[in-house]
Amino acid sequence: MRTELTIEQMIDKNFLDKLYGFAYKRCNNSHEAEDLCSEMILNILKGVRKNPAIENFYSFAWTIAHRTYADYCEKRTKQKERFIMEAYNEEVQNLETHPIEVYMEEESDALYLKRIKKEIAFLSKMYREVMVMYYLDEMKVSEIAICLGLSETTVKQRLFSARNTLKKEVGKMESKDLSLKPIHMQFVGKGDPVGNDPSSKAERMLSQNLVYLCKDTARSAKELSELLNVPMPFIEEELEIQCAGINGDYGLLKRLENGKYISNFIMLELEHFREINKMYEEKIEILAERIGAYLQRREKDILGFPFLNKQTDRRFIAWSLINLLVWSYSKGIDQCLEEKYFKAIQKREEKYLVFGTVIGTNDALDIQFYGCDGISAYNICGYKAVSAFNLYGERIQQHFACGHDISNDPLLRLTLQAIKGIKRSELTQDEQETAAKAIEAGYLKVEEGYLYPKVVVMDMKQANAFQSLALDIEEEFKDLVEDAADELYKFIKKFVPKHLMSEYHMFTMVTSCGLVSDIIEECIKKNILTLPERTPCAEGTWIMVSK
Repeated sequence: MRTELTIEQMIDKNFLDKLYGFAYKRCNNSHEAEDLCSEMILNILKGVRKNPAIENFYSFAWTIAHRTYADYCEKRTKQKERFIMEAYNEEVQNLETHPIEVYMEEESDALYLKRIKKEIAFLSKMYREVMVMYYLDEMKVSEIAICLGLSETTVKQRLFSARNTLKKEVGKMESKDLSLKPIHMQFVGKGDPVGNDPSSKAERMLSQNLVYLCKDTARSAKELSELLNVPMPFIEEELEIQCAGINGDYGLLKRLENGKYISNFIMLELEHFREINKMYEEKIEILAERIGAYLQRREKDILGFPFLNKQTDRRFIAWSLINLLVWSYSKGIDQCLEEKYFKAIQKREEKYLVFGTVIGTNDALDIQFYGCDGISAYNICGYKAVSAFNLYGERIQQHFACGHDISNDPLLRLTLQAIKGIKRSELTQDEQETAAKAIEAGYLKVEEGYLYPKVVVMDMKQANAFQSLALDIEEEFKDLVEDAADELYKFIKKFVPKHLMSEYHMFTMVTSCGLVSDIIEECIKKNILTLPERTPCAEGTWIMVSK
């Protein structure tokens, strides 16, 4: 058999999977299995080069694999004589040169070997994931198969291998109560989440409980392993993931100089969140009254604003201002805290900052939040630039989230085309269907046979002027913010770890998020805001364009 053909058989994913499974059954952890599998591949490669005319590759390969394992056992026995296994330092392993890397320096098979090494590393990760999902996340075999895109038979085979590998650890898990604290964490954030949101790496139970244990106290990997009763390889891998986050710079954990790990974002227990929310509840009515009086006083400016589509209802326009109006109050509190208590502390700035609320399995976050997401596009539908924003929460269904592609959204594209009006009779059959959907979604309306945007539309040059319609209310809140800042400071001292005090502004923003929902309800009751007829709707969505 030609050497190249033999190597192709060796690179076959099914063969590598079986070879890695063989190694995994016989090793203490996935990292050892990865090294053993690599050594087997190296020896098979050397054998192929020495014997190019191999008749039965698989018989040849498995013979070498068994010999390699026998040598490995002998080396491991000698290693035990030199090291106490329980205190074996994994850093020693990391200092050893990878056998494949040595071969790559000596031979010309770099491309093949890189492919093999990548595949082995992938298999190592997959075996660990199966174990974590089954034993820690308590997922069924069928669920794991769907999640990882594997067959149920493959999942069962890997679990069988893993049971042999982690016999002692699994025995410990079965003999003790699992130490995972039954918590769920809800994340919110500020900034651009696309490619920057570390919470996207913490969706599993293990991830969230690991992070939670570092909430106020720095802990080592060994301490976390013992607290959670989870084998060290899983903990160490998860710690790396949580420190790196999604962009490599900002994770939910950070590693200290002493090698321990501490939380890298503020977490608030649900009961404490409710406690702070009660403080704000007492202020809802007076805040809504101030907002109503302010909007009435500015009615001429609001209705006279140079929108690109006709707007005649101040209450409808106010939906696009309400989050800024409430945030002006929060901003006032934040400024008061800075001047009075945090002058010496510089606010932390990241592309995206996270805040977590810790919820028990039998609890539910009964505080309503409103979010506001923005998206942008360039050179689209005859406009140099477009920015769209939508408020969403209990009353309003979300139209789009950060990262949404306007160019691939036919409803938004038709809304942009309709800014100057589109004659309904000139629409094609497909465009009529899109228009119907856009009307149902609240993007468009029909007036005298023409389609126009129903959502608020303005020139991008007027963005600051539009925001000032809301931000000018800061003076109206001045007498209310100092008492609120003093009350909130007590909560910050009580619930925010000292190493996260630079994120006090996040604490202010998130704990006051429930205010938007409560004030919206009060403003609807007082006829300050229109009551949306249905959802999705036009309320709370606005578009800015640059010609």
